[in-house]
Formats: sequence, structure tokens, C-alpha cells
Amino acid sequence: MNEPDALSKKVIGIIGGGQLGKMTAIAATKLGQKTHVFASAKDDPACSVADDFTIADFSDKKALESFAQSVDLVTIESENIPCSAIDIDVNFYPGKKALHISQNRLREKDFIKNLGVKTADYKSIQNYNELLKSSRAFGYPTRLKTTEMGYDGKGQYVLENDSEVKQFASFDWNTEYMLEASVDLLKEVSIVIARDKNGKVAFFPIAENYHVDGILDTSTVPAKIDSKLTQEVQRAAKKIANALDVIGILAIEFFVTKDNELLVNELAPRPHNSCHWSLDACNVSQFEQLVRIICGLPMQEVVLRFPCMTKNIIGNDIYDSHKYLSNEKASLTIYGKKEVRDKRKMGHVNIDLSY
Repeated sequence: MNEPDALSKKVIGIIGGGQLGKMTAIAATKLGQKTHVFASAKDDPACSVADDFTIADFSDKKALESFAQSVDLVTIESENIPCSAIDIDVNFYPGKKALHISQNRLREKDFIKNLGVKTADYKSIQNYNELLKSSRAFGYPTRLKTTEMGYDGKGQYVLENDSEVKQFASFDWNTEYMLEASVDLLKEVSIVIARDKNGKVAFFPIAENYHVDGILDTSTVPAKIDSKLTQEVQRAAKKIANALDVIGILAIEFFVTKDNELLVNELAPRPHNSCHWSLDACNVSQFEQLVRIICGLPMQEVVLRFPCMTKNIIGNDIYDSHKYLSNEKASLTIYGKKEVRDKRKMGHVNIDLSY
């Protein structure tokens, strides 16, 4: 007799060995599934909890093919991997289209715009003259961004005036860039939408985010927005997830302007830092929801049990994180990264705001 689906065991391949891969692997174990992590170093956090791991470069085709043969399905913890890394003979989630679109800011913005969903004004920039002309047209300040591999404020330059643009006159323009106009920002919010193999969706609550130096500092749920804007966020998220044919989860960051206009900022087809509160404040975490979907288990409707704030632990703040251990409102998670570096996410703490 065949095992019921809820009891069937699968080996989940996770490409990427960071903290998101680690928390996905822990969620998989909770549901009786096994994990095999493909990582670049054996001391990456996810390797410490996985059932198996492969250590190789993401461009190592032979290692990737061997990895694919040892798992039942594959997912990712970061979109910043070569598309060729998932060009292997195994079911891949959230899907190749979602990965291809989300790993390039210009492709992403064009895709969102073509869906009729609003973003900040933007333009592809290929040389200094284009940068100067477009910066003046947008009006200062503007933000120059690399189209790929930028995260936590990396690969971004805020330009306040013509003289700051002039420093790019002798810039190396071999990298692809885009320029983004500033917005009259009221707040930043984000949502994680889950979408299963039948196209059914479930929403995590909308979080309100606060950044410091381009790095997410806190995420608080529920966000202080009205029901009309909540519905608008959910409609946009569902439209984008359906168009990308996501199977798994998709995080979407939004700008809310002072005129209450909603603009999409970025997409991430994977677990997201702005939803870590779901580990403690919800009936199902973003990681467990992902595992459920890709393993063909029932997707949960999400319930927020109490208001919560995630506070990121960055760099040397890790040495002071013990203070949360005696706080009855707090749930501390340490990622286990070997090297402490400035602006590196080392852990987070979820704080119950219902007290």
C-alpha cells in the first residue's frame, strides 16, 4: 500500500548554504523531509543542519548534475545564482521564469511595468552622458544601481547633484546599470505570497519595513495601512505571482508614497528577511509553507497569532545578542556564520508586541 502524501518522504535539494537555506532545511525536517544542500563552503550555515551537502561552485556542471540525481526536487535560497545552475534534470521551484526575471533589476522592472503594475521611474544606463542626462530629467536625488547581484545596499549609489554625477565620468561601464528616480516616500511595506501547484494562493500579513544604510533593520506586522491599500498590495502580488507562474513563495517589496500611491520596488522568489516573524507569530512560517508547497503537501491559510517585530542582528551586534535571551518577549535566532563582518546579517530576534 502506498504511503499517504502527508507521510511520503522526499529529498529537497537547496541551492545556497546561507541562513535562508538553513531555516528551510529545519522546516523540512519538521515535516519529515530530508535535505541536500548545494553550497560554496562547508561551513555555510545550511550545511550544519542538512542531511547531506555538496560543496562546489554554482557553475560546476558536473557537481550540479550529480546533485540533481540525489534529490527529488530543487529550490533556492537566493536568486543570485546563474540560471545555468538550475538547468538540470529535476523539478525546480519556484520555476525558471521567476528566477530569470527576478535576478536582473531591469528585466524585473520591465516585467512589472508590462503587467500594468506601477514602479518608480527608471532607465537603463550605459555611459556617463546617459547618467547625467537622465539624472537631470528625473530630478535629484536619483539612485544608480547595478542590475544584478545587488543586495543589502550593495552596488547602489545615491546621487544628489551634478557634481556627484561627475565622479562617474571615468567609471567602468562594463557592468549593466539602471537609474531609478526618487519617490516621495511615506513608508516601505512587503508581502510574501504563497502559490501552490494548482495556482491557489495564500498571503502572509503585510509587513512594514525600516532600513538603515540600505539594510533591513526591522519588519513589523501588521503594517499600519488601511484596508484599501492592503487589498491593492494583495492584488498586485497575486497578479505578479500568477504571471511568473511561481510554485512556492514570492516576496514583494513596495514603496508607499505620501500620496498613498503603491509602487513595486523588488521581487524575491524565495524566503525573505522581512517575513522572519512568521517563525514565531504565525501558525505556519514562510519556510514551512514553502516546503509544504514544493513537496505537494497541503498549503496552510496563514493566521497571525500576535503582532510582532523582527529586529535584524547585524555585524558586531551579534556580540551583544545575549541580552535577548532573558527577554520573555523575544525569540532569538543565530545563523551560525563563521565570520563576523560589518553589515552582515548574523541573526535576528522576533519580539512579541502584544505585551
